[in-house]
Amino acid sequence: MANNVVSTNNSINSVTRKGKYEPFELQVSRNQITGHSLVNIFGFGSTVATPTAGVFYPAWENANTPAYYVFPSSAQIMYVASTVSGDAGAFIQITGLDANYSPISEIVTLGGTAGTGVATVKSYLRINNISVALISPSNPTGVITIQNQAATSGAVEYAQINTSTLNGSTVSNGTSQMSVYTVPAGFTLYLSRFTANTSYTGNTANYTLYRAVAQYPSVLNSSATLVKRVVLQTPFVTEFNIQRSYPFVYPQGTDVVWQFAPSGTVAVSVGINIGGILIDNGS
Repeated sequence: MANNVVSTNNSINSVTRKGKYEPFELQVSRNQITGHSLVNIFGFGSTVATPTAGVFYPAWENANTPAYYVFPSSAQIMYVASTVSGDAGAFIQITGLDANYSPISEIVTLGGTAGTGVATVKSYLRINNISVALISPSNPTGVITIQNQAATSGAVEYAQINTSTLNGSTVSNGTSQMSVYTVPAGFTLYLSRFTANTSYTGNTANYTLYRAVAQYPSVLNSSATLVKRVVLQTPFVTEFNIQRSYPFVYPQGTDVVWQFAPSGTVAVSVGINIGGILIDNGS
């Protein structure tokens, strides 16, 4: 790899500007490789205080409800809400897929009624992420949800942004932290980094189970026959870390949920970090 070159005004020039070699990974990060984009999936979840041993939880904000993540059965209008009325006017960025699994996104402005969602313009078959938009005039102080109805009570949630105390103030974490992802139509997902960390210190009766569950469509439409496969499951203590020399491949339309299960009835928190590249099938 070439060294950086100092220009005549003592500023540092990128090797790319000098036409020299730059690592492929850095070029992808700089959006210089057509049809290639980074995918980083960060999930975090905590069980209920006394969980059931061996029950798998998706690593996301609602992990304390032990159930398989429920994907929408058809594309639908979604509703974005906050638990705090004072969050009115904040911007929430939604990233997902339409009825044809094609990527779509939009920005929704939060309303002023706590617990009542603002409708999206577009219809979503999948939600891959929600975040506070970088152009938002404020950082919300409440919990942000996106669900299938305007009222949060009784709604099915597809993503959530929790809050944290930062510098003495309670504000949004900024983005959903869910180990759930659906591969867009026309793309293939190549994953090479799989890590997880658990609050369990580990012993013969105190460890964490990790698994990945993939849901493959037979064809790319919302009425497809879906086949579920547990593609990986393993016990681990403290840390799970896999770096693949040859990436694991998920084809277009695949739903993937990375889950964890406690070995016992002591509460556990788990963070999951998945990374790879999404490549256009025409590239």
